[in-house]
Amino acid sequence: MPSKLRVAVLAALTIALAAGCAGDPESTNGGGSTSASPSATPPAPGPPWYDDVAPAAAAVKVGPEGTDCEMPITFDVPASWKPKDIEFNPEFAELMQQGGSTATCEIDAKPTGNIGFLRIWVVDRGAVIGARKGLEEFLAANGEITELQYRDTLAGPLRATEATYLQKSELTGEFRRERALVVATRFGTMLLTLAGLDTEEFEAMLPAYQLAKQTISVTR
Repeated sequence: MPSKLRVAVLAALTIALAAGCAGDPESTNGGGSTSASPSATPPAPGPPWYDDVAPAAAAVKVGPEGTDCEMPITFDVPASWKPKDIEFNPEFAELMQQGGSTATCEIDAKPTGNIGFLRIWVVDRGAVIGARKGLEEFLAANGEITELQYRDTLAGPLRATEATYLQKSELTGEFRRERALVVATRFGTMLLTLAGLDTEEFEAMLPAYQLAKQTISVTR
């Protein structure tokens, strides 16, 4: 199914869907200490990593027990971003699954005036194949992409692997910037993505992604 159509239908599905989980920190390869610094590259301002973009102000915490999108991780999002659970439905598996990962939560930016989403996916075989491999398989099923780069980083206190890339829009035929981040916990390997209508929308929403990345922690 075309990527653009997947985005539209998945967004519509989240209006009436629900899901949940809980977790504990581990490294992106499924083990090891989270206190050791990863071999991350120096900060890179501007594209493709935009490390000079400051995180937005926190307003809503996503992931804790008893809230929308209960998950093994929690993180903050800015005001007006709207989280919605995604409850898996086998009839719509084609829309909810991609490259061995299953969508569990969607955070809509439309109330802020931007067209795009933060999405959280569970890497279904993360404990077996490792977080990095889970991210690679997810992106391999993500349509036509180019300028793909990976790096080791930290998401809150957790070791993480991050990817930046351009994806071709099925609607416009143009390439747009997107971002993905994967972390492993004892209760699940979680993948966070940011995508917008185009690169301009992506850049406008990037402070929300930076906030989520900076504030990621385990649920318990």
